[in-house]
Amino acid sequence: MDLDIHDRIVGTWKLVSTEQTMNDGTVQPFTAFGPQALGFLMYQRDGYMCAVLVNPEQKLTDPAHATLEEKVAARNGTFFYCGRYQIDVIQKHIVHIPEVASNPEYVGARQVRPYEFEGDRLIFSDVEKHDPGISRWKIVWEKVRQDI
Repeated sequence: MDLDIHDRIVGTWKLVSTEQTMNDGTVQPFTAFGPQALGFLMYQRDGYMCAVLVNPEQKLTDPAHATLEEKVAARNGTFFYCGRYQIDVIQKHIVHIPEVASNPEYVGARQVRPYEFEGDRLIFSDVEKHDPGISRWKIVWEKVRQDI
């Protein structure tokens, strides 16, 4: 593993934005997480990572008495997985290999994330392979700097 890239990736990243480019050329945030999406992405030196994205607008007004519709919306607006990761510096891919995930189909499946850096930002972007109405997707993360 290229230590320079590894050192640059290790740490905590805060979500800046999500973006879907539709086939008609319009751009919108990921539908499930909305325009105010929140999230963190963490890479550890031991080769483990964790990612979480949430839609902060999907709140349960009364969690003890939430309707089925509210529970489904909150569930659909929450996504996470954690597990091992590998960096392919030749292909410029980070491969996430979830061991736990909010979507069981992700467990054990290789999640390939083409990456690039822009300053303190890590950008994942690729052609959409699963939704025929979307041509590309993009997720922008910014490195968290701790003021001590």
